[in-house]
Amino acid sequence: MLTLADHLLAFIIIVALPLRAWTGMRTLRSAPTERVPALRRRLWVRAIAMQWSLTAIVLVVWLRHYRSPITLGLGLEPTAVLAGVLVGLTTIVSLVIRQRGALLSDEMLRAKVRERLGPVERLMPHHASEYPLFAVLACTAGLCEELLFRGYLLWYLGHVVTQPVAWVLQAVIFGVAHFYQGMRGIVMTGIAGLFFTGVRLFTGSLWPAMVIHALMDLHAGDLARRVFPPDGAELVRDG
Repeated sequence: MLTLADHLLAFIIIVALPLRAWTGMRTLRSAPTERVPALRRRLWVRAIAMQWSLTAIVLVVWLRHYRSPITLGLGLEPTAVLAGVLVGLTTIVSLVIRQRGALLSDEMLRAKVRERLGPVERLMPHHASEYPLFAVLACTAGLCEELLFRGYLLWYLGHVVTQPVAWVLQAVIFGVAHFYQGMRGIVMTGIAGLFFTGVRLFTGSLWPAMVIHALMDLHAGDLARRVFPPDGAELVRDG
């Protein structure tokens, strides 16, 4: 049975989190170049704090009502499907490492990566010194967003609509939550949401989706710091 706390948490996940991200991104895009690095780090810290705080509240509400962690997707059983996912993940990691090496010599590939990450350029790390904090953000997104969207929200929507509709609706909400990235960002994160949902459903656990999500974000940040020049470098070069 859904409680008032469940409705409030769903509202925060569906409405408040996206609005907070949009507000932060708008501020970042309009900021003077010299202020971007410090502002970017503050936004990362706020996002980390907000996601972990909301995740903690979800877990407190969940356990307070004596709900099973298995229902939330926090169980993990060794199955053939899980083994297949791990094999696929290993293959993807090897391809990612190969792509990272190709960036050093392939300017066309670098240009494609810059174009793909262009809408969120100011939000991404531009220097190796920024990457450790971004890595914390990426791991936070992998753990917290999967629990919030593929765990809690998927469970919540399952009480409102049929399960198949809940699977799709949750992915759509996840995509729209990234509307600050533009239409392409909405579509791509929506597709990613469907993929993570499939991983959760086939493995019966959030943990594989959490790992994949975190690795994807870590990879994006690593690519960004390799293809984007330091903040303000273009201005210095033009001067």
